[in-house]
Amino acid sequence: MRERSWLSWVVAVATSVGLFGCVDGAGGGPQGGQIGGVHGAEGGCDEEKEDIGADDASPLGFSARAALTAISGERSVPLTWAKGGSTTATVSVGELVAARFVRSTVAEAEGDSNGAEPALAVDCSDHLQIDVPLAFSTEDGAFDESFAVTLRVPRVDAASFFYKIDLSALQGSYEVTEVDPAEFKAVTVYLSGALSSGAVSGTISGVAESHPTGSGPDGSVSAQQFGVAQF
Repeated sequence: MRERSWLSWVVAVATSVGLFGCVDGAGGGPQGGQIGGVHGAEGGCDEEKEDIGADDASPLGFSARAALTAISGERSVPLTWAKGGSTTATVSVGELVAARFVRSTVAEAEGDSNGAEPALAVDCSDHLQIDVPLAFSTEDGAFDESFAVTLRVPRVDAASFFYKIDLSALQGSYEVTEVDPAEFKAVTVYLSGALSSGAVSGTISGVAESHPTGSGPDGSVSAQQFGVAQF
């Protein structure tokens, strides 16, 4: 199955917090809430996906199960809130649900036949996608969440994820106070993370979209990025 991934401005903003990779335009995986990747309005990644079994040796030289074994389990690390204070964050990766091998190449920009590089750097390397349940919590109770994510796995001991948090369905006590939601059209918060065989790190960040100004060709919408936490 061949797909092309494209950029939304929200995802472009998210690149500043260290995300990498491409996902399909539908958001990747079965979880719906997840979006992710780095791809530009002037180019993106052409991706061809192939379902693979958990123990199948992929063209990358390892199986989905081998990759998940290296990064699965529970990890706890210090978390620092952007507004001050700290706590402990715990990330737990569950059992494999499904896996795909993704062959990825840089897409030629629409209407561009001269082979120019995209304006925004992209990582269109081959990788595995592994669907798993993931639990994320903080010791202070701000987050106590469980959701399905699609891990992007370029090598056997490394994976990343990027998840759009449903603020209306939070089990923890977190509320957006970094900006005043009443002053914006929409406020979105994202959880991103990187997993290795012995560590986890990540960020919680947000984007506040302003109300449109003007109309028609002269109308515009701006966005403000804000940090929530780092771990």
